[in-house]
Amino acid sequence: MASDDGKKSKAGLFGILGILGIALIKFKFYIFAALKGLSFLKFGLFFKSFASIFLSLGIYWALYGLPFALVIILLLFIHETGHYIWMKACGLNPQPMVFVPLLGAYVQSQRAKDQATNSWVALAGPLVGGVFSAGFYLFGLKSGNGFLVAAGSVGFFLNLLQLIPAKPFDGGHVISAVSKWFLIPGSLLAFALSYYFHSILLLVIAVISCFSVFKEFTRKPEDDSIGFAQDIESPATLAQKALISVAYIGLTSMLGYLYWLSNTDSISMMPAKHRVEAMKFHSSSKDEPDALQSDTETKSAQDDKE
Repeated sequence: MASDDGKKSKAGLFGILGILGIALIKFKFYIFAALKGLSFLKFGLFFKSFASIFLSLGIYWALYGLPFALVIILLLFIHETGHYIWMKACGLNPQPMVFVPLLGAYVQSQRAKDQATNSWVALAGPLVGGVFSAGFYLFGLKSGNGFLVAAGSVGFFLNLLQLIPAKPFDGGHVISAVSKWFLIPGSLLAFALSYYFHSILLLVIAVISCFSVFKEFTRKPEDDSIGFAQDIESPATLAQKALISVAYIGLTSMLGYLYWLSNTDSISMMPAKHRVEAMKFHSSSKDEPDALQSDTETKSAQDDKE
């Protein structure tokens, strides 16, 4: 029973950290198609305007409070800026960033003409997002600013989530340049995570990733389906595949390590009623359970007094 409660606690933790709507999910092609189809209602103009930032901020504010809402918007902006910069460098004519409430943000651009370019564009978001998250985390540690520490930890998690090797995540667009066969275990991983985190949203994404795999293996070269940037003229070379693989594995490993490292610091700032159970899932708690428990109980008592 305690184990079940622990899983529910962690599910709640990661729900707070953004699985419900801030996981930087790449539904941009679906959204773009939908908005284009509804242009006669002028919904497209509304969501493509600068007001989308404030609309997203208002919704996240209502759901998570102003401080965390600002963190969400900032992390989304930094992540998408990484995509934008690489698109610009590749001459893909990126459009202004658009925020879509509860679905993150996206940058529309011309389609890349080769798999390698498409892969590097996808990788640029988590790379830039991860670097800035590390900056927040380290500066927070040095300055004693717990808010920045927590922001960095959330950034590690969100950018790591984007590296799941399944479309529509960034990781799916990266790894498909190496081999489309990697998308199959990626989709299975998405299903596993949806079960582990008890997340309906991740379950929906997992289903979409299965549809993406089906399209990947059955599409014809002349297909031009909205929603899948797969109509690539030239495949990645062997050297490009090797370099992309090293970059992907390296970035994923680094973000995973940094999130593991920052996890306790982030959890320690949670409300007392969630902190004890959440601490049980951090690997360091196996080595020093008494110390963590004592520290948690002390903080819980302080919260109760307040």
